[in-house]
Amino acid sequence: MASLCPYDFTGLTVVITGAGSGFGLASARQFAAGGARVIGIDRNAVRLAEAMAALPAPPAGAPAHRTIVADLRPADAAERVIAEAASFGTPLDVLVNSAGVCHFNKPAAITAEEWDEVLEIDLRALFFLGTAFAERADSKRGARIINLGSNAGRKGRALSAHYAAAKAAVASVSESLALAYGPRNVTCNTVCPAVVLTPLWEESFRELATLTGKTSTDLVAGWTQATPLRRLGTPDDVADLITFLASDRGGFITGQTINVCGGFQHTC
Repeated sequence: MASLCPYDFTGLTVVITGAGSGFGLASARQFAAGGARVIGIDRNAVRLAEAMAALPAPPAGAPAHRTIVADLRPADAAERVIAEAASFGTPLDVLVNSAGVCHFNKPAAITAEEWDEVLEIDLRALFFLGTAFAERADSKRGARIINLGSNAGRKGRALSAHYAAAKAAVASVSESLALAYGPRNVTCNTVCPAVVLTPLWEESFRELATLTGKTSTDLVAGWTQATPLRRLGTPDDVADLITFLASDRGGFITGQTINVCGGFQHTC
C-alpha cells in the first residue's frame, strides 16, 4: 500500500499515464490520498479499472476519479487523451508521464519495430502529452509536469540502447518544456528511478536473463549489492518524489533531472 500522502491536493486534478501499475499506480494512490481527483490512463482496461477502483475516493462533493483506456503509440493519441481528460469538467493541474516500455537486447539485434515501440511510447507520446497539457494550463492556477526518466538515461546501456536513448532524451524534453512554459507558471521535471520491482521490470528481467544466462534471482541480487543502500527501490520511493514536485513545496523546482535510486547511479 502507498504511504500516507503528506500534501494537500484537494481540488486538484491529476492526469497519470500508466496508472494501472508500477510508478503510475503508486502515484495515483498517493495523490488520491491527498485529496486529488485522478484521471488514470492505461492501455490495459482491466488492470486500470481495478487500480482506479481501489483508490481513496475524492472528498465529499468532489468529482469522481475517471479512467481513459488508450494506446499512446498513434500519432494523434496524446492530443485525443488530453482533450478527453479536459472534457471531464475540471482544470488539469498535474501530468505524470509514467507510461513506458523497456526491452533488453544486443544493439545488432534491435529491430526497427522494437526501436519504434520504445521511442514512440517512452519519448514521442510523453512530449506531445506534455505540450497538449501545458497548452491547456491555467497560468493563474499553475500546473506541473513530472516525466519518468531512468538511470539508464544518465549513462549508455550495452543491452538497452534504445531505452537509454529515449530516457536520455526525456531529460532534454523536460528542460525544453520548462523553458517554454515557465512563463505560463508550468513546471516540468524528470524523475529517474533505478531498478524497481514493477511489472515492467519483472518482464524486463526475463529478457535480460535470456541474454546474460543469469537467473532473475541472480540479477536482483547483483543490482541490490551494487546499490549503496543495499536494497532496490519501491514504487512508493518514486511516488514520494513525484508528489513532492507536484506539491506547493516543489513549486520553484523546474527543468531538473533528479535521481531516486539509492545511490545506484554512482556504481552502475
